[in-house]
Amino acid sequence: MLHFLLQLTFSTINEVVPDSEFETEEYNYLGKSWYKEIKSGLTPDDNTAWSLPYYEKEGSNTLMVTAGSGIYSDGKIIGISTVDWEISSIIKSVSEMKPTPSSFALFGDKEHDSIIASTDPYIDNSSLLGKPLNTNYHGKKFIPYVKTLDNGMILVICIPKQELFYYLVKNVVILFVVFMILGLIISTLLYYGLKKYIDTPIEKLTDIAHKIGEGNLNTEIKIEKPLEFAQLADTFNNMAKDIRSITKDRQRIESELSLAKEIQASSLPNVFPPFPDKNEFNIFAGMEPAKEVGGDFYDFYFIDDENFMFLIADVSGKGVPAALFMMTTKTLINYIAQSGLEPKEMIETINRKICENNKQGFFITLFLGIVNIRTGKITYINCGHNPPLIKQNNEEFKYLELDSNIVLGAFGSSEFNIVESQLNYGDTVILYTDGITEAINSSDEQYGEKRLLQTVNRVYQNDIRAVQNNIKSDVKEFAQGVDQSDDMTMLIFKYNGKINSQKEIYTGTAKQENYKHFLNWLENVSNNWGLEQDIQGKLHIISEELYTNIFSYAYANHEGNVEITLEKKNEKLTFIFKDNGVKYNPLEHEDPDVTLPPENRDMGGLGIFIVKNSVDEISYEYKDNTNILTMKIFV
Repeated sequence: MLHFLLQLTFSTINEVVPDSEFETEEYNYLGKSWYKEIKSGLTPDDNTAWSLPYYEKEGSNTLMVTAGSGIYSDGKIIGISTVDWEISSIIKSVSEMKPTPSSFALFGDKEHDSIIASTDPYIDNSSLLGKPLNTNYHGKKFIPYVKTLDNGMILVICIPKQELFYYLVKNVVILFVVFMILGLIISTLLYYGLKKYIDTPIEKLTDIAHKIGEGNLNTEIKIEKPLEFAQLADTFNNMAKDIRSITKDRQRIESELSLAKEIQASSLPNVFPPFPDKNEFNIFAGMEPAKEVGGDFYDFYFIDDENFMFLIADVSGKGVPAALFMMTTKTLINYIAQSGLEPKEMIETINRKICENNKQGFFITLFLGIVNIRTGKITYINCGHNPPLIKQNNEEFKYLELDSNIVLGAFGSSEFNIVESQLNYGDTVILYTDGITEAINSSDEQYGEKRLLQTVNRVYQNDIRAVQNNIKSDVKEFAQGVDQSDDMTMLIFKYNGKINSQKEIYTGTAKQENYKHFLNWLENVSNNWGLEQDIQGKLHIISEELYTNIFSYAYANHEGNVEITLEKKNEKLTFIFKDNGVKYNPLEHEDPDVTLPPENRDMGGLGIFIVKNSVDEISYEYKDNTNILTMKIFV
């Protein structure tokens, strides 16, 4: 038998040493267990076999395994060549395989579940020999990495779980810190890059945009990098240039529209009262366009010596086209109304002429009234317009009920109906356009005809100018700041009738003995005019106080005259006292406190206080060295 001692590593043979210890006849090869194991494992097809680990007590005295190959003659095994492998020879090399400080290696026999050798420096290897592979090593948890060798043994590298994850966590932390530092560096570079090449150009563009929005159109942006923002800056500069051009055009258009608005406003009657010498009626009108110019209009004029015509109209559409059509229509209506035609023929002629020249397809709603200022007879014509409000016989306002005709400008052959009625003293007609009733608020609610009627009855007074202003104020208050969507136009006509004027003047010396003569004059005038007793009583109270004051105080050391005028116009009585005495305004005297008992009141002032409370209006003026005290009583 050939017998060699091999010292092996995992990859190379370091040294081959013949073992002279076994070259004796006393060594019984054939009786050794390793020999039997190898021989039983040899076959002609697989001529290499390994023994199980065994401890060789004869010769080397070490733990080893033996590999053998059969020697055959005529197909029969006649001997075995063997090689012994000392396991201890690789312990040193294997012990250097330490992924972590406390890791170690095991050699084991998987088939027999036994440990052959260990590199654990903390445990006696001889105590582990033969123990199961899953033996608990000093209470620690290990993660094994297993390699099966050619001889059937296994090499197990045992790494403590705690150490393995320690290094893993350590590497992860190091990697995380590295990434954080890199991220910070990249973020810083990115921040300054964005700041320089994006934020700063954007801030410039934003600043310029604000300046342009504020009207500063001469500002220019200068940005060279980056290219995209430079191009955007050029776009902004071109936009500012275009806006400057547009602004000039807009200013020119606004100037022209402003001039057009002035021309339109001047074309409407705007001087009130328009006929100061006419006391038979009062009239007031006004238009507030929704845009620079509007499509609403009103007009009034005498069509002969006794007949007065007033009207209000609303042209379809808005803006300049409607305003131009409005001006043409207004002129046409005025021209035809002065031609002496009857009302029915007049309105049908107006409609026909409008249709002949209405290529744009406009139409007009119109309401007009023609009143005979001497008799109060009135003719109404309604062409699709809002129903007017009318106050008659000292009652409240109500909507005038009459049938409506078709709008003007729709069909040239249309026929129109007229309505005749009678106005009496104090009757008032209010015309308006739908810009009043269709005004909306922030809740999208309309002002409406019901609210208009309530407002008119609430604010109506003899001053028709104030009535119109109060209505417009109420509409704007209702709108709650919502922009006006349509023209607001109103016209108010109040009929006074033929003025029934009566006037008497008394002149005499202001002496006490003449007072009875004055009273006789006053009684005669009052009776002739049919004044009621309560009115006559007020005149007596006033006369006694004022006449007495004049002859008692106006002329201190000499006599003077007094002139007393009593005038009645319809239902208004005017009482005027004049004297050339000492200047004295009785209205400046403070009213006495009549709630106090007589003994606690200041002396004087009671008579003038009674006069004030006996009349509806009272005023004083000093003119041409004359005291003039005027009182008015409604009868």
